[in-house]
Amino acid sequence: MSKKQQILESALQLFAEKGIESTSVQHITQATGISKGAFYLSFPSKESLIKEIIDSFMKGFVADIDRVVNSSKTPDDKLRLYFLAHLALLEKHADFAKIYAREPMHALNEEILEKLIHYDAWIDRSLLSLLNELYGEQLQGRRYDLLVSIKGFVRIYSQLVLFHPYPHDIEKIAELLVEKTNVLAIHSTAAYLTEEMVELPMPGPEEVTTAEKLLSVIEELLEDERHPPLIAESIALLAEELKTETPRRAILQGLQANLYDYAPAKWLSYLLKKYEQKKSPDN
Repeated sequence: MSKKQQILESALQLFAEKGIESTSVQHITQATGISKGAFYLSFPSKESLIKEIIDSFMKGFVADIDRVVNSSKTPDDKLRLYFLAHLALLEKHADFAKIYAREPMHALNEEILEKLIHYDAWIDRSLLSLLNELYGEQLQGRRYDLLVSIKGFVRIYSQLVLFHPYPHDIEKIAELLVEKTNVLAIHSTAAYLTEEMVELPMPGPEEVTTAEKLLSVIEELLEDERHPPLIAESIALLAEELKTETPRRAILQGLQANLYDYAPAKWLSYLLKKYEQKKSPDN
């Protein structure tokens, strides 16, 4: 495990136990067994560490949502899995999510807010794609109202899962939210929001993904020496291919298939797919 990863894991545990504000850099270095100098070589500040943690969560979540939307499941099942992905993330990281929800403002500087808006726009693009697949012309200009309603559902039930102290069945909640979404999509007739009002200003992932961006993600992955042999070889071969003048699509797809189910490479796999789509002559 790289030193940076050790710091991230120790900090995450301390934030969950003590709270973000009450956890100092000294607490983190003591828990990790490193000097403050070593900490600052990896992170210029505690704020940059918080940004990295949020970045890591959001990258994994965006990749999970993209896999749901582009899977071979039925559209109704995709919508259920979309809700389930939100709720499962909260269950997995409940302690930190509660802390962050209770004391967010100290960390939400302009740069972090911009990142969150950026990821949120990517998720909205995936959700709109799913709504088009599910309902098509049936929505008749109501797609943005439905988008906002779905995000409201997710926010309300997320608060329920996090802060109400009794066991929750997230599978049942996901099924309930599918039903509510279908009722709105099929029976609602009024519309308020327009495309201009809910403009997604951020460029899509396929627009910003470059070979240089992929290579920077690969460089971070290669700092960890614990990858299985096939994964390590695939990552190294991918780096070589991306450095060529014209990366071969068949090679990229083959290497992406090797990485697809490997959790630490989830973000790389996601970006690689978007890179392939951008380079595809069909797009």
